[in-house]
Amino acid sequence: MKNILKTLCYQISKIIPSKIYLRIVYIIKIHKRLNLKKPQTFNEKMQWLKLYDRKDIYTKMVDKYEVKEYVSKIIGEEYIIPTLGVYDNYNDIEFDKLPNSFVIKCTHDSGGVAICKDKSTFDFINAKKIINDSLKNNYYYQGREWPYKNVQARIIIEKYMEDSETKELRDYKFFCFNGRVECFKIDYNRKTNHRANYYSREGELLNFGEYMYPPEYGKKVSLPKNLNKMIELAEILSKNCVFLRIDFYEVNSKIYFGELTFYPASGFGRFEPEEYDKILGDMLKLNMGG
Repeated sequence: MKNILKTLCYQISKIIPSKIYLRIVYIIKIHKRLNLKKPQTFNEKMQWLKLYDRKDIYTKMVDKYEVKEYVSKIIGEEYIIPTLGVYDNYNDIEFDKLPNSFVIKCTHDSGGVAICKDKSTFDFINAKKIINDSLKNNYYYQGREWPYKNVQARIIIEKYMEDSETKELRDYKFFCFNGRVECFKIDYNRKTNHRANYYSREGELLNFGEYMYPPEYGKKVSLPKNLNKMIELAEILSKNCVFLRIDFYEVNSKIYFGELTFYPASGFGRFEPEEYDKILGDMLKLNMGG
């Protein structure tokens, strides 16, 4: 019954015009009315960009397979995590030809991921369910993030990456406003007590964070060794974008590209303290006459 209700809600949401849909979700998530005529906050401007900043290249930039070619042409192939295979159907994956560890992702969404560290203990049945459930959905309708609307739903398998020192794959998320990195975010304790700290481009801990993943100001988190290079690459990749978040990994002191995100938390993430929604919004300059 729960799955039927979920499917029904999804189908109904697809026929609601985007502007109305975003207003409804904004009230539910942010607890405020959405101002699209004169957006002031970061989250309001995210919604405005969804509706009015649309370029064909954005589709390639969010496609987890196609973006690799896009990024490699701009900053170089050495930053790209190796692809082990691309498939339209889960049943076509030749698992016997894959290494003992790998990562399965859907190319068209966020969250359709299964990580295999060891074939002997990997839950293939659950992985198949995760991937096949993701393939059925058009991620665009969840938050009306326009770049995802026409992404081809496929499966990509990548090389499993892990830093030998930290024993994890830690990503660093760079917030680029009109082509300039203003801050970056580091998530940690994802599987236990998910937190996230924000830092200035100089690596100084900032006094704000996210309501869902509150910061720990006393927590010492190691910064990437290649911070300055990451900032340089992020600003190259975001050069022609009003806003873009660029994610990088650092594995054994080497930089790898993660993904491009146009709307963090789909523009529905509350900040702590609340005034930082406006402070970040002031950094984002919209071309509302364009």
